[in-house]
Formats: sequence, structure tokens, C-alpha cells
Amino acid sequence: MGTSHKISEARLRTILKRQQPAAFGAAYVPAIRAVREEAPRISRFQEVWFHLYDRYISTLSVPERMVLHIILYCPWLFDLHEQWMLPYLPTPHPLSGHVLASSLQLPDFRGTLTIADELGVLKFHPTVTCKPKDGEEFGEVVPFPWIGDFLLFLKDSKGPYCNNITVKSTDEEFDVPQVGIKPSTDMLRAAAREHARHKVEEVLTNDVSIPTIRVATDKVNRVVVANLEQIYGWCKRRDPFTVEQREQIVDAFRDGVAAQIPALEVIHHLAVTHGYLPRDLKTVMYQAIWRRQIRIDLYQIFFTDHPFIPEHTDVLVEFADWFKRH
Repeated sequence: MGTSHKISEARLRTILKRQQPAAFGAAYVPAIRAVREEAPRISRFQEVWFHLYDRYISTLSVPERMVLHIILYCPWLFDLHEQWMLPYLPTPHPLSGHVLASSLQLPDFRGTLTIADELGVLKFHPTVTCKPKDGEEFGEVVPFPWIGDFLLFLKDSKGPYCNNITVKSTDEEFDVPQVGIKPSTDMLRAAAREHARHKVEEVLTNDVSIPTIRVATDKVNRVVVANLEQIYGWCKRRDPFTVEQREQIVDAFRDGVAAQIPALEVIHHLAVTHGYLPRDLKTVMYQAIWRRQIRIDLYQIFFTDHPFIPEHTDVLVEFADWFKRH
């Protein structure tokens, strides 16, 4: 179980140290790490290896982990900030300082305090009372940030852009909170607070041309997620093949998909004819599927002893709204 996830001055200092300014690539540190000392007590936290920068991504729930594996499957994703701080004061655009955005004129965030005030929901913005300074009776009340789920850094022919993904189990959870609810909770006020939090996030990001996309995972195909998670698990492995050998192996698997024979038959044939180890062949196969060099149906459970099923629906087409420039 994780620790109590209460707002505190110490937590605020930690978040600001990590997120101001936020770094890119392997240097990025989430506002909340998926470790026992930081994750919410009731969360199912887990770290997931990030293949682009050899760092670990912090997820704090099963829905976040489901969404993450689809996000990582996008080939034009070039960075990812998870558990990112929604700035409460004016702050530079997330792409500011990145080499890919050096020629862009980027707007600044206005901050959640200004937006909450404009929307008439400032009373719902979190705050924390700091310890009194020497000679003072009362501590200063300062803003405390909301934390976003996933900020995607993407690139197309026009250059880099960002999309913001916010995740819940169901659509209803965006309006009625499920965490921290007690029998004594005023549900009308809790719902108003939840609505305010999501509305402020949406306005904050839209102001700087970053869409906030709500994702309810009860609508996400579980088989797709299971296949992607299984396949992604092989991406960290290494194989002994040359580039030419790897291309030949991938071609053999492509032929297997076209003929709709089991992957194990292809593996057995390559092992017998070339002396390759089956585990190395599986590594090449899974990584080629992840890189979209081998296209199989990810909407059917993938078993290596069952015939290959060619791709019928492209995952990136179904979830195109997550990744396109809006």
C-alpha cells in the first residue's frame, strides 16, 4: 500500500523542484513517482520502461497503464510527460526549450489560478498552508497544483505539437469522483469540484493549442491492450543478428502472416535451416510487430502456436484522435 496522498508543503516543494522547469527525455521526473512512498494509498501503481529514453514511466492506476501501452505504440511520439504539473502561474509552453521547437513562436500557459478565477471556481483550487516563519503566528496559504495524466509530444510534417490525455475508468468519473469518497462526503460539492478541475485543465491546455482528450478505458478493447503489453515486453531484449539477417527474418515472418501459418512454424523453420535460437527469433518477431513492420490483427489474442491473423483494423486509426494534430 502507498502512503497517504495528502497535500503538504513538502510535497509542493518536491513537485516544484521536479517540474520547474520540466526536462525532456531521460531527464524528465514526474511530479508523482510510482513508488510506495509517493503513490496514493489505494492506487495500483507501476513503473513501465520507456523504450525511447531508457527511463521508467510512472503510472498510478490500471486505466493509466492501459492507455500508456497504446500511447507508446504511436511511432511519431518523441517524448512523454506523465504525472505532469498543471501550472498554476503563467508558465512557458511545454515545448519551450526543445530543440525541435526552436523556430516556433509558442504561447504561454496563463495558469490554473487565473482560469479558475475566470470560471468562478477558484474556491475549488487546492491550496496548502506553509509553516509559519520565525516570528509569525500563521503560515502563508499558497496554491497547490493539480496533476495531469499524460502530456504527449508528437511530430508530423509541420513540426512538433502536444496532446494532453486525461484518463478515467468511465465517462461518469469525470463528473463524479470515485476516490476519497466517504459516507459523509457532500457529493454535490464533490461533483462540482471534479467538474471544475477538469474544466480548468481543458481551458488551460486549449489556450496554448493543446487539446485535452478525455479517455474512458471501459471503451478501450482489452484484447488490444493485452497484446500490446505482451509485445512491448519484448522491446527491451537484444538479439545477435546483423541488420541483413534481421531483415531476412522479418521477411520470413511477413510471409508467415500472408500464408496464415503459426509463428512457431516460422520459428522452427528458421531455427532448423539457420541454427538461430528460438528466443532470438521471437525477439525479432515481437519487436517487428511493435514497430509495425509485421502487421497482425491486434484485436485477436495472439498465440504463437495459432495461425497468424493479418491486420484488419489499425489501432492507430481507431485511436487517431489521441495522436493527430487538432
